[in-house]
Parts: sequence; structure tokens; C-alpha cells
Amino acid sequence: MPHKRAPWWLYVVAASFVGLVALFFNQLIFGPPTGPGFVAKFESGGALVLSVEAGSAEARAGLQPGDRILTIDGRPVRSGHDWETRFANTQVGVAQHWLIQRAGQPRDLVVSYPRVRWKGFLGLIATTVGGLTLFFLTSLFLGILVAFRRPQDPKAMMGAWVLATAAVAFGLPGGWAATWRHMPIVFSSFLWIPEVSRLVPDAILLSFFAIFPARIFRARWPWVLIWAPALALLPWRAWGIYGIIYRPDTAANLPQWVLTAISLRSAAFVLASLVFLGVNYHRLADANQRRRMRVLLAGMSVSVLGVVVWVAIGASRLVKPWAIFIEPFVYISFLIFPLSFAYAILHHRMFDLGLMIRQGLQYAMARGVVLSLVPVLGIILVGDLLLHGDQPLIRILAARGWVYAALAGVAFLAHTQRTRWMQALDRRFFREHYDAQRLLREIVEEISEARSLERVATRAVASIEAALHPEFAALMTLAPGETGYRSLAAAPAGQAPPPLAADSKLVALAKLLGKPLETPHSESGWLQQQLPHAETDFLRRARIDLLVPIAAAPTATQVLLVLGVKKSEEPYSREDQELLEAIAASLALLLEKPVAPPAMVSEAFEECPTCGACYDTGSAKCPQDSAPLAVTRLPRLLSGRYRLDRRRGRGGMGAVYEALDTALDRRVAVKVIRDELVGNAEAAERFQREARAAASFTHPNVVTIYDFGVAADTRAFLVMELLEGAALREEMKRLGQLAAERVLAVMRGVCAAVEAAHRRQLVHRDLKPENIFLARSESGEVAKVLDFGIAKFLPAAPMGDVTAPTADTGTGALIGTVRYMSPEQLRGGKVSTRWDLWALTVVVYEALAGAHPFAGTTAAEFSSAILAGEFAPVTSHVADAPPSWQEFFARALSPDASARPVSAQELSAQLQRALS
Repeated sequence: MPHKRAPWWLYVVAASFVGLVALFFNQLIFGPPTGPGFVAKFESGGALVLSVEAGSAEARAGLQPGDRILTIDGRPVRSGHDWETRFANTQVGVAQHWLIQRAGQPRDLVVSYPRVRWKGFLGLIATTVGGLTLFFLTSLFLGILVAFRRPQDPKAMMGAWVLATAAVAFGLPGGWAATWRHMPIVFSSFLWIPEVSRLVPDAILLSFFAIFPARIFRARWPWVLIWAPALALLPWRAWGIYGIIYRPDTAANLPQWVLTAISLRSAAFVLASLVFLGVNYHRLADANQRRRMRVLLAGMSVSVLGVVVWVAIGASRLVKPWAIFIEPFVYISFLIFPLSFAYAILHHRMFDLGLMIRQGLQYAMARGVVLSLVPVLGIILVGDLLLHGDQPLIRILAARGWVYAALAGVAFLAHTQRTRWMQALDRRFFREHYDAQRLLREIVEEISEARSLERVATRAVASIEAALHPEFAALMTLAPGETGYRSLAAAPAGQAPPPLAADSKLVALAKLLGKPLETPHSESGWLQQQLPHAETDFLRRARIDLLVPIAAAPTATQVLLVLGVKKSEEPYSREDQELLEAIAASLALLLEKPVAPPAMVSEAFEECPTCGACYDTGSAKCPQDSAPLAVTRLPRLLSGRYRLDRRRGRGGMGAVYEALDTALDRRVAVKVIRDELVGNAEAAERFQREARAAASFTHPNVVTIYDFGVAADTRAFLVMELLEGAALREEMKRLGQLAAERVLAVMRGVCAAVEAAHRRQLVHRDLKPENIFLARSESGEVAKVLDFGIAKFLPAAPMGDVTAPTADTGTGALIGTVRYMSPEQLRGGKVSTRWDLWALTVVVYEALAGAHPFAGTTAAEFSSAILAGEFAPVTSHVADAPPSWQEFFARALSPDASARPVSAQELSAQLQRALS
């Protein structure tokens, strides 16, 4: 999506900030010195001079320590504001007449400020002024960049305002008011925009932290609390600046109460900014947003530390001799502030701060210091000479020559040992990276020795996931005639991406380029502009970050290697992509291998009808209970991978077996659908198509589907996580009635799962106690919804069987279990999420009352009672049930759909109020 054009006023504002910074440099180059050449303290009678810098204009005019400055050009100098007014109006070459008092006697001095010479300017740039000017330019550039990159984003615009204000926040060099006054009014009037911003930086910064990265409040009154104090004091500040520029002869000092109020406001706003930072960080749930805040805080902390060191250099005699070596790092710390701001605002994906420090800054600094120590040493020496240009070279070397000699020795040692040091640094900082490359090379070798894609797919994605740590890695295949890529193998288990459309423009582009293609996650970039919005939105939701095409003949099965976003939020490096290309090339060669004839697999196995244990054919009796074994017409090793070991249960839809996933060596549950419920190849294909959609849906309260397949073209099966516990139906049979607290806890998880499914347009259509499993875990009981989205793909069951599920056959047959069907479902209406909400209400009633709310023994009787809305009062089963229970069921089981809850979330909230 291309950037929206910036509004016209943004160009005006940006030009005004550029103009004020240009005025700064104009005064720095062509104006008088950047500051007075003396130190004084202001008293009621004038400015008492404490010291005078040798060689300054004031010293040349005869100013001495102990003098008291009374007036300049006849205007009194009794405060800092008086001096600021006089110095802001100083002009190069224009003599000023100073009246001073020395030893009680008045004296006249003529002070004239010369233009800064080129040599003097270079020396000035080599000092702290140089670091500040670099800070100003960087802040201004980044502020304008952020504003024009995101002109429609309020957060970015507020951040740009902070950066642009930081570029002018330190004020202007001497003589600026005189230059401003002589500018054409059409230009000087625009300079008031940044000048006013400079007067309220605390309010601008607090406003930024109130909305970045997320808004703290939505109401308007907090904004009044922020800006009212700033705007209330602004007229006095602006009038004071106006007086310095246009009325220097009569400019009055600001009232003391205004100065006090400004100081208190700044302190309060800084404290409020810290509070906003803490509140915002605490409320953030997104890891990327938290990283954004940490980058911002780290940048501010480094800059504040630089200011502290800067002050220490000027105040401590112990630190001052080392200033020439410390100041470059102080200047760098100044730049961290605007850089961190711009990075946090503009970058769509933030790296973890620990990763940035450990593998970024630490490595870059170590490597950079080793390789560039000699030129850095030369730069420091040149800066030393410029700063002390009035001293002979021999004197500079005598004072600090041993430091330069030591650094030169280190530089020589670095030059001779650079190769060994580089390798040591790489091993130290990138050991995990090296291990990852080794794992990827091993899988390339393993693929070259494999016999088929299916055998190596799981191992390949597991190795890629272990090496690169993406959120998921998956091999997706597209068989001839299919419309979408489905997951063949994924790691971690259960984290497969949703199906990818075969006609996707992104897939076509990846195949055309024939190399790994990074998918867009931001609003910028050429690829973003090439793809339809629906595709980029799908990629963001699916968290797909990299597509690696695997070459195959057009008529053969197509394969893609799909990787999610790295957990560290790093991009995939060039070396990562090259190794993934090697893996893709190996898989392409594997696809071209001729398929070996399959080994003979037995189409049947034997199982014990008593304990459910499974055996290969020929066992006759169960070794555990000596019961005669029954033959099951089904391969015991499904898909050459899942070995059935024990039948755990049997229902109307089929049997559930405990099995071993031989590829990953883990226990799983395999649900084998009854052969007659699928029945033909068309139904089997429909089952596979819909099972992919169900497998792509993951939730803590939904049983995870690992895999699915169809044996012998019609026998469908699902591979799921193996759960320990009991179905809700079993608990209801064991206890009769469940406690309200337990029902509430169970339904809270079930409703969360159903709500999440409904958001993905998935409707269960067969919710009942048999399909709610109470799993035991270390954290306690967890409700899991079973068979999500699968019952709808089964052919119709006889209407006389009340407990058997019926399914969509494409002819308008009923879907689900009649006892849990809503009136709309019984009437054959369109599929609706309300069907699941009705079924959940019936389940709640059964769990609390120990009985079904509607009376009947046949499907017809149940249908009639449901359509009439005639359910038994809950007090007929639970005598002490509070009235809120009956009120809840009266609404949730109403024949009028509009009276019932509209979402699982609302149903859960109403149930919470009723049972609490």
C-alpha cells in the first residue's frame, strides 16, 4: 500500500523548523562567539564577574575578575534575562559600551565581537558544540522523515514533533535576535512555529507518551490537564521572546511566579511522563510493542547518561584531562535519543533489546574497534590539535603522548592478530548461529539420502525450527487438481499455517523468482504494493514471514517451505536463506526420485474387545486377559506412521485409539471415522478439505489436530493430542449434578474456544457433553472441545437414533444431535453461530440439573418440545436453585432467537452473572 501524500501544512511546518536550524548555523558561522567569555553571578547591583577567559573579546576590552557589569549600551544588566537580551542582540563588528564598576569606581569599556574565523570554527566544532550540532541535524532529519513517512499516523506525527522540537530546544547562539529582526517578515513569521514548540517541550513529550505505543486514555479531559498549564504560561514566554527580538531596549524580565510555575510544571510533566511509560508498558500484551518501549527507554537512558558524563567533564578536574577521549562517546550517546525514537516509531518489527545489545552492539563495537582503531586514533589526535591549537605539538605529546603510544601499540597488535580475534569474536557472540548452520547442513545431507518426501518432511521442518527458531516451519503441498496448499508436516506440532491459495499472487511471484521471498508486514516496500490487500492481510494474520519455493514439474505435486516470524523478531539473514535454498534444492531432487513400490502392509489388525489392546494379525488371544481377539478391517499402521496400540473409546462417529507417532516418537490419539459415515471418494475428499480448516484452528480449549488422512480412499482418520481425563458426559453420569462453580469454570473455557472459532467462521454444530473433555493437567482441570468442525462432513444418520450425529450430505439433511439442536436448526435454516450457543445452554442445564431440559424419548418428541420452547423449570430438578438460574435459561432457551445471547462471550458473561 503506497504512502498517503503529506498535507500541505506539513511542508510549511517542516520548512519552519529547517529555517530555525538554519538560523542556528548562520549564527554559529557568521555570528559572534557562541557564549560570553566570562563567568558572572547576577546580583541586585549588576553582574559580578568571577572569571574571564583569556583571549576573549571581553578580556581584550579590559574586563577583569571582580568587576561588576552595570549597563551595556545604557541598559541595566541585573539578571540572566537582561544578559540574554543584550547577547541575543549583539552584532559582529558593532562596538558595545559597557559601564562597569571596579574597586568602587565606574569605568567605560568598549567591547567588539569579531566574526569567528574558519580555524576557530573548526576548533569550535571539535568541542561540545560539534556534538550538539550533530544532535540537532540528526533530530531534525529524523523528525521530518517520520512525519513524511507516516503523515496519517497520530503517534508518528507526535513523535516527529518531539524530534523536531529537540532539534531547536537548546536555543540559538549570540546575535540571533538581531538577525531575526532584520529578516523579511514573510520569513521571520514562520520561525515562530518552532520557537513556540521550544517553549512547551515538556507538554509535547508527555502527549507523546500518552499515546505511544498505545493510547492510555480515550477521554478528552486528560488532554486539557496536559495542555492547559502549558498554554496558560505560553503568553508570558512568547511575549518575553518578542521583547528580546523587537523591543530590546524595553524588554522586561519575566515575573518570578512565571519562572517558578514553569519549573514546577516541567518537574510535574517529567514525573507524569515516567508514570505514563510505566502504565503503558504494564498494559501492553504484545511482545513487539513491549520491545518498542524498551528500545525507546534504552535510548533515553543512554542519552541521559551522556548528559551526566558531559556535566562531569566540565565539573571534575579528574575527568577533564580525559575529555578529548570521552567526548566522542558522549556525542554518540546524544544521537541515541533521536535514533531510538525514530526506530521505535517507524520499524514495524522490533528486535529484542537483549539480542540487540548482545549480538548487535556488542559484536559491532568489538569488531569495529579492532578494525578501525588506527583511524579513530588519528581522528582523536586531529581533534586534540584543533582544540589546543594555541599549544605546540611537542607540548601536547608531552602531556598525553603516553596515551597515544599505548593506543598505537594496541592498534599494531590488532593489525597482526585481527584474523584470530575476528574468529574468536564470532565464536563468542554467534555460537548459536554456528550451531544453527550446522543443523541446516545436516538436514541437507539427510534429505539427499531419503527415499521419499513424506519420510523426511517431519524431520526437515523440525530441524529448521530448532535451528532458526521461527514461530512455525511447515512443508505445504499442492496435489494436482487441488485449490490450496495444505500442510504436510509442521513444527512445532499443531502450529501449521492455514491453507494457502494456489492462485495467490505471492506464490506465483515466489515460483517466478525461484528463491526465498520475504513477505511484507509493513505498509511500505515494493512487494506490499504488488500484492492485493486481502493477501497481505492474510499473511499478517497467519504470521507467514518467508516462502521458499521447491522446484517441481508443473504436473507433479507442488511443494512450498513456509516459515513464520522468528521468535526473536530477527529477519532471516542472507546465509539463512542460502541454506534454505540448499534444503529446497535437495527436496526438489527428492521429488524427482522414482517412487519405490510400497511394502506390503496388512489391511487388518486384531483388537481385544475387553481391554482394547491392538495386535498384528495372527495373535488369536489377548495376552493380558486371554480374551479372543476380533479382526478390524483397517491397517494398524496408518499412513505408514501412526501405529494403533489400544482402543480408548467408541461412539456413533467411530472409534478412538491411543497410538504411537513413529516419526516423532510421541503418544497421540487417532479417531477413525466409521467407514459408512464417509462412504465414498467424494465424501472423503470433502472430509480432507474441511479437516485442513479445522486443523489450522488452535486454541488452549480445543483439542489440537496434528494430522488427518483417508485410508483405502474412504476410511477417514484424525490424529489429535492424547488427553488424560474424562468426557463431561462421564462426569455427569458419575456425579449426577455438577457444582455451579465447576460448571462455570468448565463453560468459561468452552465458551472461549467457541468464541474464537466463531471469529474464524467455524461452527461446531454438534456440541454436547460427549464432545467436551475434562483434561487433567499440571495446572488443574482444562475443558477441551472435541470434533470441532468435523461432524458437518459426515453423512446423515438415521433420525430415529437420537444420540447419533447427523451430517451435511449436500442435500439439506440435518447436522448434529437432535437433542442439542436449536429451533432454527430443526427448521433447516441457514448455518448460524446461534446453533452452538443453544447447544451450550442445553449442556449447562444438563450439568446443573442432571437432566435434559426438554422431555421426550424420540427425535420427533424432542423436536416438538424444542420448537415450542417448553423446557422444564430448573427448580424441578434443583429445588434450591436461585431465581437467576431460571431467568438465564428463560432467555437462552427462548424460541425467539433475538432474545438469546448473540455470542459465546455474551453467553459466558450472562452465565457468570447467573451462577455467581
